[in-house]
Amino acid sequence: MVIRNNFSCFITLVSIRLIYLISFMAKPYSNEIYAFQQTNPAPPSGRLASADLLKVVAIFSVVFIHGSAVIPVTHSSSHINRSDIVTATTGLRFCVPVFIFLWAYFMEKSILKRGNDHIKPRLYKLLVPFGFWSMVYFIITADIAHLTIGTVISKHWSGYGWSGQYYFIILFQLLLLFPYLRKIIPAASKVVPWIYLAGLTFYICVSYSGWFGISTVAKLSDRLFFYWLPYVILGVIYAHKSIFKFSLPLWIGIFSVALVPAELYFLEPQQISLYVLPSVFVCSMVLISSMERGLSYSQLPFWLGTVIEYLANYTLGIFCLNPLIILGLHVIFGKVDLAVGFPGAPIMTSLLSTGLIICLCVLIISLLKKVKLGFLVSN
Repeated sequence: MVIRNNFSCFITLVSIRLIYLISFMAKPYSNEIYAFQQTNPAPPSGRLASADLLKVVAIFSVVFIHGSAVIPVTHSSSHINRSDIVTATTGLRFCVPVFIFLWAYFMEKSILKRGNDHIKPRLYKLLVPFGFWSMVYFIITADIAHLTIGTVISKHWSGYGWSGQYYFIILFQLLLLFPYLRKIIPAASKVVPWIYLAGLTFYICVSYSGWFGISTVAKLSDRLFFYWLPYVILGVIYAHKSIFKFSLPLWIGIFSVALVPAELYFLEPQQISLYVLPSVFVCSMVLISSMERGLSYSQLPFWLGTVIEYLANYTLGIFCLNPLIILGLHVIFGKVDLAVGFPGAPIMTSLLSTGLIICLCVLIISLLKKVKLGFLVSN
């Protein structure tokens, strides 16, 4: 218990220090385009390599969380167990916060160029894949014999119907609120450090409310918009000015994800969702700060830049398709009775499973675009 208490203090201090470094030294407000856009021109497509790389890391993490156990492995005391992999995946929960931040950032950029009229078309563009894929998963997974109107709505159409549906539910709420959120940005941009601290405090209160006997919070779904407001507000501000004094290389920022399993083990928060952990907020913002380094496609090998840009443009389609691919692979591997067993198999098969799922998703997305159905998987 002494070790846990000491470590909890250490985790808290590290988290506060990271937030301090990111926020309290933020650059003064400016309406100018970021320096990295001036010094590192975007590729002909107009995409930002730093943002695209974040998207690729985030979508890989999404698929890893959902499908890393697709390929069966045999159990052995000499191997790392699948349970260890599951524990490690808790550190990948930065994926959705990163997507929410980038969504807000690019949404604000689009509005600055095209005006508020861009909001409604974006809403309609999301409704199409949401409706189509929700119906597909409803047909596949619904227990027709026991369906009621209540279960159809609460289970299949409100964010619980398939892995990824909740993301659409969150975006629908945020889209409707976006015009109102934009009104507070001029004032909010002047108090960025306090937004960081308010966000961290909010997630601490949510995750540790059980310590104080407050059970109401635990009954609320993480599909509700207010859990994601810190990321949205900071993302919109970032479309106007820098909110980071420094930035770490992405590969170094990835090590910060170790804060998440450490927090779960040593502090044992009574969280309603891993996404609202304070450590997830900290590591997400540390990773997002890598955008400040201004990575451009000209700095990358041609083949790597091509892969990153290609995958970044397919993230929504992978989000929609990966649960379907996972269902299919579970059936296939179940029928062939395959089980892999060798030292390090859980790690290798987890990475292989994730890569296989992404490749199959990309293949299907490409085919859909070939037959003029790309709007079903379009970013």
